[in-house]
Amino acid sequence: MRNAPSMTGLRVLEAVVRTGSLSAAARELCVTPAAISHRLRDLQVQSGAALVYRSGGRFGATQLGQTVLAAVGDAFHRIRAADDILNRSRHATLRIVASYSFAVLWLAPRLSRFQAMHPEATLFLEPSHSPTDQANADVLILHAAQAPETAAWTRLFVDRCAAVAQAAHPFFQLPDARPCDVLAARLVHVSHGGGPELGEFSWHQWSAALALPGPIPKTGATVTAEHLAVDLVLAEESFALIGLVNATRLIGQGRLRAVPDSATATGCSYWASVTENASRGLATEFLAWLQDQLACEAEVTV
Repeated sequence: MRNAPSMTGLRVLEAVVRTGSLSAAARELCVTPAAISHRLRDLQVQSGAALVYRSGGRFGATQLGQTVLAAVGDAFHRIRAADDILNRSRHATLRIVASYSFAVLWLAPRLSRFQAMHPEATLFLEPSHSPTDQANADVLILHAAQAPETAAWTRLFVDRCAAVAQAAHPFFQLPDARPCDVLAARLVHVSHGGGPELGEFSWHQWSAALALPGPIPKTGATVTAEHLAVDLVLAEESFALIGLVNATRLIGQGRLRAVPDSATATGCSYWASVTENASRGLATEFLAWLQDQLACEAEVTV
């Protein structure tokens, strides 16, 4: 039985005819023009006839060469496409810039789930108080009253917060404790200078939303991020206003507890956008995964 033609030789023939040049085919196949010439000559010796001709400085296929390439079909095109897919997967990166506390409290503890689905990808997570100011992001997650008009944004969820303390706080042992009684306790204040349009929600706003009598005592520390307030209430007997979604994991673990009837809308939502410079396949898949994860986690009942 005759030996099958060299796959390398067929690949050289296809590349030479497609590019019209030995040097161009050599660059594509990462070999020298001399190697291309030798492979092409070996294939023609095996066939017993010329497979290419040269005219006007370019190579073309003879009738036999055309017949051979027709038999090969688009096999090498599909091989190149498969190689491109493998290369993109091998070097895929996803840069996620997210509002600080959502990144720290909700996304970071769950990101390994998405990584397990894409072990070949390199994931970068950057918490930020101003996600839209960050360059080179693939996915932006913003906490704001309204989404910017500069891009297409998806609303992930409407933000609702509650008065939260460590589960062992004495408040939860009181028989008739009410939200207004929280104001007599030590309060942690969150202020990063962004204002209510960018997610700041004060004890004054919370008290007004629940129609509670004032005034609001300033009895505790002020921090610049919600996740820092969580650290404080876990370390001391105090209360902080924490987004229910951000607190889901810690409440589920029994480390935090929300005051009954203290939840209220903050006027803000969490928004996500895939940027123009993103690798859209991976970024779009991440956004779909994010929405699924949020939908699967039932909102905490307080």
